[in-house]
Amino acid sequence: MSEGRESEPKTRKITSLLSISHDKDVDGLASAAIVWRYAKAKGLDFNVILTDYGSFDQIFANVGKRRDTLIIVTDLGVDDTVLGVVNAGLEQAISNGCRVVWLDHHQWSDKAIKTILSLGNKPVLKVNHEFCAAEITHKVLMPRDEICTDLAKIAHDTDFNLREIEAASALTDAVSILRFGAIDKKEEVTDALYPVLSKLAEEGMDGVWDPSTHRFKDPLLDKRVDHYRKEKSKKMRKALSGHCDQVIHEKLVRIVEIPSGLTSTDMGTFASNPENLKKIDKDLEVADLLLSLSQGGMLGIRRGKDGVLCNAAAKLFNGGGHPYAAGGEYGLYEDFQAVCDDIFLTLSKNKTWIAES
Repeated sequence: MSEGRESEPKTRKITSLLSISHDKDVDGLASAAIVWRYAKAKGLDFNVILTDYGSFDQIFANVGKRRDTLIIVTDLGVDDTVLGVVNAGLEQAISNGCRVVWLDHHQWSDKAIKTILSLGNKPVLKVNHEFCAAEITHKVLMPRDEICTDLAKIAHDTDFNLREIEAASALTDAVSILRFGAIDKKEEVTDALYPVLSKLAEEGMDGVWDPSTHRFKDPLLDKRVDHYRKEKSKKMRKALSGHCDQVIHEKLVRIVEIPSGLTSTDMGTFASNPENLKKIDKDLEVADLLLSLSQGGMLGIRRGKDGVLCNAAAKLFNGGGHPYAAGGEYGLYEDFQAVCDDIFLTLSKNKTWIAES
């Protein structure tokens, strides 16, 4: 059959799978690993792109060149500012015989949802704020696969900031090391994360982590993680020493500036441990709501106690997420104290971020 006939894309056989997933954390990596296992189970050639939101223009322009491919996007939301670019790339791919499956847990506008669902060739879109992306990917693609079940549990532990699984916390640090290292060297993040991703897809956490020694199987990676944790601890103590606190609606809200090389997940985990705070100031309490402000003006929002909703707080700053962890955007700034005053004022004018008792 001729590939040039427009009436035939729906009847073409899918021969490959392209996974597009978030490169920033364990949830995105675990989602991509589950998708890889799905591709293997279906006998499809597999390719992966691990990316962040700032690269959508380039990513989806290249997606439009794909043919006869199942495109599965995980742990990435779409807002109206990039919707046109995403839609154009996917429409072109679909005209070449591709299909689209999008699995996510972030906030979507009604317009974005309708746009993706209106694509040709029977698109699938699953958005659920109650689960992390890996859990959704597991349920939709590989619900009876034991390795995928474990990967979803690992992702849930990190994405919901539970920190109950040692291997999950270690993997979070490994992803940060590899990602930041690639960015600093101006290398592809996908290439840097690929060795870990491939092992996760093949064997799950057993491929990278030794539970008997509580260490990574790759001695170099393990050494890098150990060094990273020591440096990270120093940076977080310094960042917290310059914190800004205010009690709002009977909840302690804390804002900290985080330096490069740290994530809001790092800070959220560290700052929710009372023992860590005592080393900085014996009277420093765990905050109900913690906002980590990056140098670029992005906000990472985590909760230290029950009683607050991170996703509701994030909505006040053009963001979203779930009750345990979320993100938003403040914008570029020069005066940290002025930013704190502005954020406190915004939170004081709204009570939606207070959980009902």
